[in-house]
Amino acid sequence: MTSPTLEQYPTQEAARMRLAKLELAEPVVTVVEQPDGTLAGGSLVESARALVKAGLAEDAVSLLAQALTRRAAAWWACRVTRLEAGGSVTPKELRAIEAAEAWVRQPEQLKAYAAQDAANVAGLASPAGCAALAAFLAGDSLAPPHLDPLPPLPHLAGMAAAGAVKLAAARRAPAEPSQELRRMIDAGFAIAAGTDTWEKS
Repeated sequence: MTSPTLEQYPTQEAARMRLAKLELAEPVVTVVEQPDGTLAGGSLVESARALVKAGLAEDAVSLLAQALTRRAAAWWACRVTRLEAGGSVTPKELRAIEAAEAWVRQPEQLKAYAAQDAANVAGLASPAGCAALAAFLAGDSLAPPHLDPLPPLPHLAGMAAAGAVKLAAARRAPAEPSQELRRMIDAGFAIAAGTDTWEKS
């Protein structure tokens, strides 16, 4: 049974087209794409696992964020940034986390706009700001409420979520961010498997 947190790609070609948006480096492409043109392990999730095994954790984060639905990617960003909520986050960052979580739990466009505002205040140099941006980009429209809807490109939310994960790892463990990143990737795999969702938290 497919996890509801995973993006449904009708073909592997469709998945590869999404990956092309990430402009992955050649060593990453070599791991992900097999000689016959198929994805390693047959899916983006398994390709992300292959990247972890190859020691390419940051690229695995980027890939896994595209394997998840936009809502699930935003949830992943929320989960890793929430780890800091009892520690070094500022009030502005905490509000950004809360705004992102509010959209994930109830994905209404007004909440997406609130997440955008919170991201602007917190700033994109923070994991929380990126998490709130991911929530906004996972919404229905980039345009202001008084204009016709302008749907965001489908890969953008995942890119923002990946940024949140990478920043959170570097901030929580600046001496050894790669080790922290592995723990955060495990959290992403749990979301991909459907064992950690907004409905279970």
